Amino acid sequence: MQEKIYRDADVDMKPLEGKTVAVIGYGIQGKAQAANARDSGVKVIVGTRPEGESPSHRQALADGFEAFSIGEATKRADVLLIELADPAQPPIWKADIAPNLAAGKTVCFCHGFNVLYGAITPPQDVNTVLFVPNAPGHFVRQKYLAGEGIYGCVAVDHDATGNALAIALAVAKAVGSTRAGVVEMSFQHETEGDNFEEQILYGGAIHLMKMCFQTMVDNGYPPSFAYAKAIRSLRSVIDVMDEVGIEEYISRRCSRTAEFAIRTRGPRVIDEEAIREIFRETERGEFARDWMQEWALGMPTLHRMRRTAAESAMEKTGHEWRREFGK
Repeated sequence: MQEKIYRDADVDMKPLEGKTVAVIGYGIQGKAQAANARDSGVKVIVGTRPEGESPSHRQALADGFEAFSIGEATKRADVLLIELADPAQPPIWKADIAPNLAAGKTVCFCHGFNVLYGAITPPQDVNTVLFVPNAPGHFVRQKYLAGEGIYGCVAVDHDATGNALAIALAVAKAVGSTRAGVVEMSFQHETEGDNFEEQILYGGAIHLMKMCFQTMVDNGYPPSFAYAKAIRSLRSVIDVMDEVGIEEYISRRCSRTAEFAIRTRGPRVIDEEAIREIFRETERGEFARDWMQEWALGMPTLHRMRRTAAESAMEKTGHEWRREFGK
């Protein structure tokens, strides 16, 4: 697929004129997208569990939205933004969303996971699209309020009405992402790219920081110094690279000692074959299978890992460090 990036001037909001958009799930991302779309002039309602069962329902009302059960919101809406956690989507889809869909509606997912792996199969008479801003919800809202936006992507899995892409792009513009740019891609690339990124970049970077900290502490360095080196220094480097580019940072913005370290020792830290194997596992659906199984079992592995991490020396040092030196 040839890359196409859409910006504000390329996108028309007319596909949402006179339409009701229901944000299904009022968590961090749902809350931000609902607020941005409303501020862009879109009629937005919220769908959550019933009021007595859901703090998010009460929060939506407090934020000035009309809030309904998920089934009722589905009935009332022309466009649904599915902002629920991936594992929570299939049973809610089956019980509350699918029975209340009508021909010509648009279902816009925040991640292609369940559609790609077959856990959800929307009917052929509705549009199936996705829109994803590439940042956490609070940052999506913050950038919007600053007159800026978060780069994102859109995809169309099924076009029932002939204008599914135009609707997805209008949603992206309402949320503010076309201010920065929105790329069109496939459900497969969005889903597997996101899963791969989280494993390699998030997982890899966090474990590198932990290893840096632990190695320094094991060799006699003060924990507070090791913590600052392992986390704070990386934060500042990322900000500069995002601003000026990687090569500009390495060649001109860091010391020559740091440049030599980056160019000669950095590649030794990375296991390129392991990264490629994780990519292949992701493409084969093995990561998705393992995650769905973990969720179905009640997340025993994750709960155990959380307990272990919370008790680690690095986490305890982090609490002390923030208390002593601030944010």
